[in-house]
Amino acid sequence: MAKVAEGGELYQFHKSINPPRPDVHPGTPPPEGNIKAAITCLLEAVYIICNFANMNSEILKKVYIFSGLDKDELEKLSNLSKTKTFKKGDIIFFDTEPYFGFYITESGLVKIYKISKDGREHILHLIAPYNTFAEVPLFENFGEEYEESYRYPANAMALEDDTRVILIPARQFRQLLESDSKICIKMVSGFAKRLRHLNHHIEELTLKDVTKRTAGFILTEYNKKKKPKNKKDADTVIELNISKNDLAAYLGTINETLSRTFKKLQDEEIIEVEGKMIRIVDLDKLKEAAV
Repeated sequence: MAKVAEGGELYQFHKSINPPRPDVHPGTPPPEGNIKAAITCLLEAVYIICNFANMNSEILKKVYIFSGLDKDELEKLSNLSKTKTFKKGDIIFFDTEPYFGFYITESGLVKIYKISKDGREHILHLIAPYNTFAEVPLFENFGEEYEESYRYPANAMALEDDTRVILIPARQFRQLLESDSKICIKMVSGFAKRLRHLNHHIEELTLKDVTKRTAGFILTEYNKKKKPKNKKDADTVIELNISKNDLAAYLGTINETLSRTFKKLQDEEIIEVEGKMIRIVDLDKLKEAAV
């Protein structure tokens, strides 16, 4: 259950200093003579400085879209980036909020999700450390990030305590790209890798049944673990870092169906499930079940 009822903290702050709706989008240079808008921008800048901490440029090097940047370019980026820690269940932003900028998960886990008209939750992405989220609107509508009418395309929530995220404000980031086109070119490769991952997830949801999707997820989590040189010493136990309800939503199914799928895989002696712990009994069978 979300702990913030009507929006992320940055949006709530913006509403509180300028009700009932902002005169100007956060970070937008105020029109000449608009004192109220100028005060809004100034107060919001103070809020970000007070609530988001500075960060180390070395962290950005681990982010896939920035992996090609050199030391000076990373330093430029870190100068405009801020970090903040969220508790489990905290809302980072809702899809009803104006677009402020994009984020990077530094630690913990973030889920990106939508709520359908019938109230069903659909998890679009699970954002692990050193991955970005909410960056697409910035490039999809490159000239519109200052528009108050433009919104985040989905909701974002912290799934673990001490989930630390990095905020990169849209206006400052756009100015950086306009002043240094090389940074933009180097980022293209990172976006291509992200697009390949998203295409794979869509294929999994549309072309495979729930059993194959579940087996594929377990196999992917297993492959993420560091493997010892000796196969006999390999740890075949994985721990789910999300709830089974969230896992079901991510796999495009419901909790009851996921439970039946786990039981099916257990009956076939492929896995054993105990709480959030899954032990792979037969890796070869798991691979067969995933294709």
